[in-house]
Amino acid sequence: MANFLKAYKSIIDKILVTIIAILLLTFFFPKKEIFKYEFSKGKIWSYGDLFSPFNFFILKNHKDIKSEILNLKKNKDLFYIKDEKIVKNIKKKFKKNSFIKKNKHYSIILKKIIRSIYKYGYIDHNNFSKKNNINVIFLKKNEKWIPILYKKIKNYNTVNNIIENKLNKKNYNNKIFKKILKKLIIPNLFYSPYCTKFFLDKKIKSIKNIKFSFIKGDIIIVKNEVINNKKFEILSSFKKEYEKKIWNKNKYYGLIIGYFLIISMIFYLFIFYLFCFQKKIFQNNRKTNFLIINILLISLITILILRYHSKILYIIPFSILPISIRAFFNFNLSIIIHLITILLLSLITPNSLEFIFLQITTGFIVLLTKKNIYNKMANLFIAVVKITITYIITFISITLIREGSLEKTSLYTFYLFFFSGVLTLFVHPLIFLFEKLLNLTSDISLLELSDTNTPILRLLSKKAPGTLQHVLTVANIAEEAAVTIEANSLLVKIGSIYHDIGKIKNSKFFIENQQNKINPHEKLSPKKSAKIILNHVSIGIELAKKYHLPDAITDFIRTHHGNSIVYYFYKKQQEKFPNIKIDKKQFQYSGPKPFSKETAIVMIADSVEAASKSIKNPSSKDLENLVENIVNKQKKENQFSNTDITLKEIEKVKEVIKKKLINIYHTRIVYTKK
Repeated sequence: MANFLKAYKSIIDKILVTIIAILLLTFFFPKKEIFKYEFSKGKIWSYGDLFSPFNFFILKNHKDIKSEILNLKKNKDLFYIKDEKIVKNIKKKFKKNSFIKKNKHYSIILKKIIRSIYKYGYIDHNNFSKKNNINVIFLKKNEKWIPILYKKIKNYNTVNNIIENKLNKKNYNNKIFKKILKKLIIPNLFYSPYCTKFFLDKKIKSIKNIKFSFIKGDIIIVKNEVINNKKFEILSSFKKEYEKKIWNKNKYYGLIIGYFLIISMIFYLFIFYLFCFQKKIFQNNRKTNFLIINILLISLITILILRYHSKILYIIPFSILPISIRAFFNFNLSIIIHLITILLLSLITPNSLEFIFLQITTGFIVLLTKKNIYNKMANLFIAVVKITITYIITFISITLIREGSLEKTSLYTFYLFFFSGVLTLFVHPLIFLFEKLLNLTSDISLLELSDTNTPILRLLSKKAPGTLQHVLTVANIAEEAAVTIEANSLLVKIGSIYHDIGKIKNSKFFIENQQNKINPHEKLSPKKSAKIILNHVSIGIELAKKYHLPDAITDFIRTHHGNSIVYYFYKKQQEKFPNIKIDKKQFQYSGPKPFSKETAIVMIADSVEAASKSIKNPSSKDLENLVENIVNKQKKENQFSNTDITLKEIEKVKEVIKKKLINIYHTRIVYTKK
């Protein structure tokens, strides 16, 4: 009943954590209707012709208005006042002029010159010289402002040309007449800064806030049209207006339900995968929660980036997730976690197909890197280089397929890929943090424990050198067996190295440390001898706690003998007291039995390696029989009943161990002729 309640509570906890994760993502996911078209500046509009489903307009921003005002000021209309009295005064002065009175024929020339110069007007050259880019000026006539082409207006140069052309003969009288004309003919059009400013201010006040306007049915963009700056602005404004107009309260609730259902479906696939293919992890709530937290963490970071600065989306090191997962678990699980996360985030990322392809390709590349990616910093750097290069090549490929060229590709995107790769280097401290917070054991920690100079192994070397040789041999055998059945070979190797650390105390009571000296067990009763042998497991667990070994390693110490009996001393007790019923528990290890493929492999390798030392000059047949007998005995005692190791896998393990033992003892094998 207690076990049932415990299992029931475990399932409830798992369901609660999953639901909380689903609700958090549903709450934080964008609540606007997702615009069904994806577009970006410089790209081609690959969809069909887009028509406006409603009337909408695009307002000018402050920058647009400021630019328009500057343009109006630069190209402002110029307003001039005509002084009608000037021509009359010129004519009066000419009539009084004595030279003209004496030379009557000049009066006819004078009338033609005045008519030609003042037909549209003679402009004040000094005022206009700074504004010679104007094509039209405005003159006030009968209380109305009339536009006049500037080319029709006379200025100082054109007036001189007229006078020279009319009086082109070089004689004394013409020369005098020219001087008189140039002195008396003056401008009659004068620049009015007041009127110019008045009408400019009027134009500035009349600037409309609407930049573009569309009525229902107007075409916004046609298929295969390049999205230039103008079209990008129109599409961006249309998207906002679309989301604003189409959105309503009912659709808001509909979107919430849609998000909840699809996120739930994705998490269901994830949990179902764990249940079917990763049962040990599924049964361990701490590990399951760790995986869900990872998915949640990378999702929330992505949501924040999209909300506040979506342009730097690709700076997020998405590959750091599968790398960190692989440090604690296996390749298959890290791939599934990566796929699940990318599938989840594709619901909210722009250019979702591009996003999915980039992230999945890069994730696979980094996960297919050597398993010892954590062994050296150089390996991690190589992985980061692979990530960056894969990002760049994949992005270039997608761009070429979509646009046919790289002309409009910005270097900014490549910088993001580079920084994403650099951020991936932080996987080491991230893994360390997860280890401390969640009490998990990563491959990095296991690799550190493989160093025989760790304090506990140095102590083992000093106190029990024979045991150290024994565990290293077991590690060699067990690692090869683990590789054969695709178990965690690194965990098996490290577990093998530490499984017998309990022999540090009372080391002389274990045969591998006696070095042909007197056996101390001869002076003890079978019960006391058995107790010393049995206690090396509990002592090992205490030492593991003292030296802060991970739980995953302590499991090998606890299980490497399962609940088997110290048969030698049990038999000896029977021989000594044949008429007394012996309590087997006094000669039996407390267990537990191995509960994983890894711990089962170490149990087999440990038992076989220890037993092989008792055979002098073993032949291949002797070693093969030894392996068969020991494994069959363990099967008979149901030592593998709690593990997920199959009979087929046990057979593979046996074959590997046989070969390894034969290789170890090949120098001792004597080949005799019959």
